[in-house]
Amino acid sequence: MSVDAWDEFMTFAAKFAQTVDLDAEEYDYKLVLAKRLEETRSAYAAGDPNWFTRLHKDLVSANLMDQYFMMRLVALGKASPDDLRRAIDVLWTDAVNVKDLDAFADTLRLFSPEKFTPGGLTMFASVLLLCRDPFSFPPYRARAVKNFLKLVGWSDRGANGTPSERYQLLLDALDEMLRLAPGHGIVLRNRLDAQGLLWTVMNVDPDEQWASNESAALRKWRGDKVPDPEEVAERGFGPRPAVEAAARLIIDAGLKGESSPFWSEGCSWTVENASELIKRIDEDFDGGNNDSFMVKVKRQLAGAPVGVFVLAAEFMALHMLPLSNVRGETKLSKIEDLLQWSGSDAKIPEQIRAGLLSEGAFNGGIGFNVKTWRHFCWLARFVLEVRKRTSSEIEGALTSPEDFGALTESVPDDQLGIKYSLEYLAWPSYFEPITSRSHRPRIQQAFAADIGGTSGKSDRDISYDLSRIREAQERVVGGQTVDWYLEPYLSRWTKGGVTGQRAWLVRQNQGGIAMLDAWVDGQFVSTRAQHLGSPKPGASFDEVQSAVNAGYQHIDYSERKARAQEYFRFLSQMKPDDFVVTATEGQLFLGVISGEAEYVDDETSRLRRPVDWQPTGISSEDLPAPLPRLLEEQGSVVDLTDALSIITPWYSSDLDLPAELEDSAPQPQPVVVPRLREATVELARKLYVERDDLQEIVRLLQTRQQIVFYGPPGTGKTFLAGKIARFLAGEEHGDHVKTVQFHPSYAYEDFFEGYRPAKTEGGNVGFVLEPGPLRRIAAEAAADGNRDKPYFLIIDEMNRGNLAKIFGELYFLLEYREQSINLQYNSEQTFVLPPNLFIIGTMNTSDRSIAMVDAAIRRRFAFVELHPQDGMIAGMLGRYLEGNNKPPLRADLLEVLNAEIEDTNRDLMIRPPDVAVA
Repeated sequence: MSVDAWDEFMTFAAKFAQTVDLDAEEYDYKLVLAKRLEETRSAYAAGDPNWFTRLHKDLVSANLMDQYFMMRLVALGKASPDDLRRAIDVLWTDAVNVKDLDAFADTLRLFSPEKFTPGGLTMFASVLLLCRDPFSFPPYRARAVKNFLKLVGWSDRGANGTPSERYQLLLDALDEMLRLAPGHGIVLRNRLDAQGLLWTVMNVDPDEQWASNESAALRKWRGDKVPDPEEVAERGFGPRPAVEAAARLIIDAGLKGESSPFWSEGCSWTVENASELIKRIDEDFDGGNNDSFMVKVKRQLAGAPVGVFVLAAEFMALHMLPLSNVRGETKLSKIEDLLQWSGSDAKIPEQIRAGLLSEGAFNGGIGFNVKTWRHFCWLARFVLEVRKRTSSEIEGALTSPEDFGALTESVPDDQLGIKYSLEYLAWPSYFEPITSRSHRPRIQQAFAADIGGTSGKSDRDISYDLSRIREAQERVVGGQTVDWYLEPYLSRWTKGGVTGQRAWLVRQNQGGIAMLDAWVDGQFVSTRAQHLGSPKPGASFDEVQSAVNAGYQHIDYSERKARAQEYFRFLSQMKPDDFVVTATEGQLFLGVISGEAEYVDDETSRLRRPVDWQPTGISSEDLPAPLPRLLEEQGSVVDLTDALSIITPWYSSDLDLPAELEDSAPQPQPVVVPRLREATVELARKLYVERDDLQEIVRLLQTRQQIVFYGPPGTGKTFLAGKIARFLAGEEHGDHVKTVQFHPSYAYEDFFEGYRPAKTEGGNVGFVLEPGPLRRIAAEAAADGNRDKPYFLIIDEMNRGNLAKIFGELYFLLEYREQSINLQYNSEQTFVLPPNLFIIGTMNTSDRSIAMVDAAIRRRFAFVELHPQDGMIAGMLGRYLEGNNKPPLRADLLEVLNAEIEDTNRDLMIRPPDVAVA
């Protein structure tokens, strides 16, 4: 142990203990969290199905967890709560043992070893242990603890070890603080107290009660990397200081006309360099092949002056620095490539390297990455605007965020994502890291009451209001970072969260006019809408339908309904960053929607959305399901979201996605029947049937997906159907099995969907379309993200109903599972039976002869006979008696009796007693 290092730390700790109310800032809220977690643990132990929702709220309430770890944890909790529960059991069920952290971590890392890091897992485990004993098991935060251990000379004791070693080392350090505290005049009650003081020393800035030399000594000891005090006072930093400081080196040098941080030989922000970059990337656009951006830009910049390469490297840094969804190594690699291609000695300075390796400020997603070349062009035009300005105007941009905003608004190019990003990087204390054009006004409107109303609707007004809103929220949470994409903020400006990415087909042949060339050249997608009027983007379906009814009275009502659906999708359901696809002559052209819907004065394409189209198409031959079915659906605007996992990887090469985005992007998943588990000897023993017979049933289900058990009454058809279905679904998924019984009055409206009486808003009785059991379980199966989990619908007494009347148009889907069909009561929608839905029917041969069953049904189902003398249940009574050590006499008598009946009426044979099948 370094005595001097510990003494220095304790000296600073003593000063903070005098100047900070540690109970108010650290101690009390952790005890409140511990109490909440204790209540959640009790609910968890009692089997409360909402335990994860409660846990999530508890964790969000205290802000002790890293927000990106929280995002991954929430994803796991929603997708696989049982898996998460197995890990939490390790810490919440038995007596506390710090070594159990390793088993806890190993369980969670099975699901995502790259995303659940040892530090993050230790942090999560420590928070869970708060409810066991907050005074003995305080929270752990990897970065603060590692920095502290390094400063006091304990980093060689296991700071980078297993989770249990990391946490035990923290506990040992806290015990050392408790030992040393009295000698420095510090009163510490327990480990929780010590942890709060440690956290304060490592993270909190000294206030005015500190002398300037004391403050400087603390910052030097901690290794704080901050600009000089005057710069901090003027511009400050936001949520990601390392990223912002790195970007500031590039931006400030460029604005002032100084040498590039990458290259000491001269300024890269010149009119000549910017003009040359625009000429090579935009005017000499490389639209050939589907090469990545880096491959194309290497071709485009070949032979350019060194300054152009350096400028391109700076632009790549400004583009990638704030991105949280790209690894630092990937960012470095791209910039190093550009500098290497220059043939000069240009290199990345350490501060910029540190920023690139630090955590980013926002997730750019595919929508941001697809515009890299456009972002380069916008930044080059920004440089041209900068070089037009006087030195006093440049000074204004460096000292006033409003002046900097005016400078970015002067760029004659509508690439708002990079504009918002650059504003944030230059003035992070004023501009928010929000690059979505649609999210900014929604946040402004949602929090307007916090600042007494909005200032206006312009970009400048919105930026000003967002800055004031953030300041107001920071005062509420005591200076903690405000992240608009996490709770408690997210739900205030979204209704249930941000809508996920979707994909759309827009047919390019509209009204006999082929639109593809105009779309790709103009970078937009459109629909004619010449008589639509002007319902606003985001309008409700009823508003769009009213506009269609008013403008399209000359067409049939059914066509008006279809047009309304088309325009509603285009106006209100499409969102920026959604994929768009169009088909032509054996090819598919791909794009990403980059803005909101707008009306223009063009009768062939009046309603438009901006799109970043890929310059070349891909073959539409041999596409994996369900894409061929979706491309054949009716309408000019078709929802392709079911094929999102197929479409996403098509963009990877052109977008030059980093490896981690390519790895995490959903891969094409052909629509296949999930693999059913094999029948077990144990299941056969419980059912008193042969294991091979059970496996044959599984095989039929695997290959046909629809089977019927038929036979005399009482032969266990329904019983076996239920047992087999629940076995195949898994004990933990009992809700994946549903049963319905047919009878003579049963109809399509009962089975699939039909209108039911219901009370309307005015209190009157009306009719609403209600789903039946088949539609409900099909929806559940289709919505299940795990396509390997089967669902089962058991149809009992199937032949007692009028099958043609009950199934209706669904006959088609029973034979052609991969296709869709328009519905009787919902003609604007199509329906498909999901591949993970299996149907097991039962038929009683004494009620109605199987020979009389509709031939269409016989062709679509595999029929399996359950008969006392033949097949799977033959000899069941004998197996039951043998398994229970009873004499076989009764089984022998049953065999003889049924042998006498056989010639008379086979369907009247006597079944085994109930004891054998129940």
